[in-house]
Amino acid sequence: MTRDQFAKFLRELRDAGDKGQDIDAIVKRHEHENVYFYNDGCLKKILASEKNLMLTTDLVNAALNLIGTDRVENPKLVHPFIPGELGYRSAEPDILLTNERAANLPRDRISIEVQHEGYALFRERLVLYIARLTNNMVKAGETPLLDNLNVVCFQFFNVFAESPNYRHTVQLKNQEQRVYFDKQTVTVIEVEKFLKNRAKFAGDNSRLAQWLRAIDTLNRGGDFSEFANDPVFKVLQNEVKLCNFSSRYLMTVDMSDIDEAIKRYDIELNNSKKIAKKMLEKEADISFIMETTGLPEKVIREL
Repeated sequence: MTRDQFAKFLRELRDAGDKGQDIDAIVKRHEHENVYFYNDGCLKKILASEKNLMLTTDLVNAALNLIGTDRVENPKLVHPFIPGELGYRSAEPDILLTNERAANLPRDRISIEVQHEGYALFRERLVLYIARLTNNMVKAGETPLLDNLNVVCFQFFNVFAESPNYRHTVQLKNQEQRVYFDKQTVTVIEVEKFLKNRAKFAGDNSRLAQWLRAIDTLNRGGDFSEFANDPVFKVLQNEVKLCNFSSRYLMTVDMSDIDEAIKRYDIELNNSKKIAKKMLEKEADISFIMETTGLPEKVIREL
């Protein structure tokens, strides 16, 4: 499902729950569809699962552009998703990994998050996130030997609009662009820039580009055949199926990242109904109204 479609589905589920209706039947009706991958609750269940660690590791290496001996190989989940439970909540992000390096190298700490809305305080919030993650590395009174911190942020708005790149590496640097502190890196991935400029990035065969295309195809319910022979994406294709998500879990999915999508959907629905009413007053054919507004026949007849 797209973000808006998933918002509509969750609204239907929530309304049915409020009315005491059978929410399992609603989930059953959509079980062969895909969830919206970038929703916080879906991302947590898929990427913070021990059984999908291979999936998460591949995405992390793709996002950080790590190859060869630099790759993350055996990460551990800090807050793993436990089947049957509703999730772990804390000040830290839901998806947090640690990765041990050689004895003389600092450990990696990797956080994954998604941000849909580019509100004014976004940068401040992200820096606060980094500060919290850094602070949690060292106990009071200990020598501050810090891990390598990588915060990976998938964003649906541009923070570097003038840049031709969709992947950005942000570090502390001086006026000569020399890195001052190399243990702290923010990797910003502008998802929407990549998707809106498909032709421009058509020749990009990086692993990250493959991931972004695969996720987008699944979200849209498109033809996945070009990814079907990839063992990682084959797992991904299965894990995004809605049948893997219980109605109990879906009822607890955080709505904060889709509130705006719900608002947009409600506005668009009301506008479509207004147009349909005017067309009905002009005695337009119902099939033509359906084609024009996208409304189902049942809704139009109720009008």
